[in-house]
Amino acid sequence: MFVRRLLGALLVSTLAMPVIADNTLVLPEKTKLLVLDGKDADHLGSKKDLSLGNGRHQLVFQLKTLVRDGGDTKMFTTSPYIMAFDLSGDQAYTINAPRLKTARDTDKLSQSPKAQFSITNAKGQAIPFEFSVLNKSGLLIGGDTVEDIQKFNLSDSPAAVRAMAGTVYIANPQGVSYQVAQPSVMPAPAMAQPMSESMLQYWYNQADETTRERFLQWVSDSKKTGK
Repeated sequence: MFVRRLLGALLVSTLAMPVIADNTLVLPEKTKLLVLDGKDADHLGSKKDLSLGNGRHQLVFQLKTLVRDGGDTKMFTTSPYIMAFDLSGDQAYTINAPRLKTARDTDKLSQSPKAQFSITNAKGQAIPFEFSVLNKSGLLIGGDTVEDIQKFNLSDSPAAVRAMAGTVYIANPQGVSYQVAQPSVMPAPAMAQPMSESMLQYWYNQADETTRERFLQWVSDSKKTGK
């Protein structure tokens, strides 16, 4: 009896432990990664394959490439783009970016930047993401961008991740700075954040059959208890 209780307790403890997995995220060519999950990404250099755990992630990056403009060739650098998304399942993911060859391509990108990007998994399935443009131009220094993104993460933008805002200072109308600090609690799991129906469908489809059955049973029990 004691042995069975001990084995049961060990099994429960194992199931309760978070699963730590590494997902591979491949960045587009000609990408300058500025900020990764609220931190300066300058140390990553030109690295294009990132190893990221499960959960919510946020990238700030720019595209920089040579384009043709009439008979001339010039360097084109985008504004910093912000992408926020969830990764799960120890998979390979790819951020797909537009091919920028001419000034017409860059004009199209500037007019509707989010529509030009997508994130797909190894099966070619698109995963949902939030997107925003940090309204600055030119190739930025990582430290300045980190401060900018921390302030951005305090905003109501869908691409903002408040848990990555850190502590920043904002000037009030009288010119006196005050501190905006985040609560000293662990951030909630990404799945606890409000999400759209399409995102719920995506994560359901990613689960195995056993996990789906447990989820459906939980939904059924929740309806009965009203929780």
